[in-house]
Amino acid sequence: MSTKLTFTSQDLIRCKLCDTPVPPLYCQQCDINLCKPCAGEHLLDDTKEHKVVPIKQKWNPKNPLCPKHTTKQCDLYCKQCDNPICALCVLSGEHDQHKKMDIFERKIEKLEKELRELEHSIYPKYEDAASDIKTKKDYVKTRSKEMRTIIHEHGDLWHQEIDNIIKSLQSEIDDNESEQLSIFESEERKIDIKMNEILESIQDLKNLISSKDTHLVPEYITKLPEFSELPTDLHVVLPNFMPKPFDKNLFGRLSIAL
Repeated sequence: MSTKLTFTSQDLIRCKLCDTPVPPLYCQQCDINLCKPCAGEHLLDDTKEHKVVPIKQKWNPKNPLCPKHTTKQCDLYCKQCDNPICALCVLSGEHDQHKKMDIFERKIEKLEKELRELEHSIYPKYEDAASDIKTKKDYVKTRSKEMRTIIHEHGDLWHQEIDNIIKSLQSEIDDNESEQLSIFESEERKIDIKMNEILESIQDLKNLISSKDTHLVPEYITKLPEFSELPTDLHVVLPNFMPKPFDKNLFGRLSIAL
């Protein structure tokens, strides 16, 4: 889709050769505006090469259009007004006392300013931020290592205390076991003696009955009272272990320090 250019009387665009207003053509080699008739004659001049194009191609599409002269591109920049200006702005005399520079140089100046901003202001801040992050990462690693050591050492103390508690409880069990077994073994020895005595008495009675000895039978003294007193019914007395519910908070917990 072609772009139609409109011109006003103030644009003062004329053919370089015949002064015809609003010429449609432009010679890029000679930098002149041309109407169609003059363009033909201009091309016949073979003393140098010519490149005639539609006048709309005269403008650099990268340069801004003038806000006052909307068909004109700005080739200059007014530092005092802080605005790009076109050739007609210059001809108007409005910027005669103002410091002006080429629009391309102005772009270079802005690029250099941006470069300085990036190099001397923004990039150093990123460097500082990166350095700060590295410092904090190192601190996190160091502090985490210290916390692991503290927790491990605290755990060792708990293990030692738990081992001592276990040893103490086991020692109590051992003492109780020894005491109980000693009582039972003592009673067991008494029972064994009595059982042997009873077995001997049983055998003596059998022999006596078999003998039918008229002298011995009447003289026999019963031993039932001696053996009728049964062994003591001993009770088992053992301690019970009553574990407390595990509470991990008793060990300690982490708190986040901001």
